[in-house]
Amino acid sequence: MWFEQLARNNHLSLKTGTYEGILGKAIFNWNGTRRYFLEKRWGNGGNILTAIMMNPSNAAYNQSDDTVDQLMDVANVQLGYDGLHVVNVSSVIDGTSRNVTSDQFAYDSINWTFISEAVSYGQTTFLGWGMKGQKGIIKQLDSHSEIINVFRNASGKLYTYEVLKSKDKKFINNPIYYVPHPRPLTEKEKYREHCIQPITDLEFTQIFVR
Repeated sequence: MWFEQLARNNHLSLKTGTYEGILGKAIFNWNGTRRYFLEKRWGNGGNILTAIMMNPSNAAYNQSDDTVDQLMDVANVQLGYDGLHVVNVSSVIDGTSRNVTSDQFAYDSINWTFISEAVSYGQTTFLGWGMKGQKGIIKQLDSHSEIINVFRNASGKLYTYEVLKSKDKKFINNPIYYVPHPRPLTEKEKYREHCIQPITDLEFTQIFVR
């Protein structure tokens, strides 16, 4: 599998296990502070939902969390897919999003290789990195503008729950639009019963072009 080869090429740690009967695979750096990739698979077919989130939580090959559970429901129940791949704007593991700092969104070429391959491999790509992740994407686009091609090449299969405009007054003259996290901090069940929606051309421009 492509991610196993990437792990070998970059001397990363690949771990496999099960949680509640679902096979999991995850790729970490050797000291376990970064997670580059997570797979949850319940079917043998090739239909995969790729989700790009802000940063890894404590979900792994042998455990899950509420966000991953919700994304598995999207993949399995809404789409009828066989598995879920999760990659992140930042690969630094932190289960508390409030602790994530801008420094953790420094461009990481290995991380972007996993993102690019996961987007290419999956049938549908869900964007759900929230406002802080949006700032991270903007920061990385400023230093490596070519990463927009990862999304441009997959524009026909990009989905999210909705695209929101920041209400922060400091962005009033240069608005920031972002894709919300599946479980927003102040309203965790907001999207639980919602279907994901395709990102329009206008929304693509709002998210990625400033």
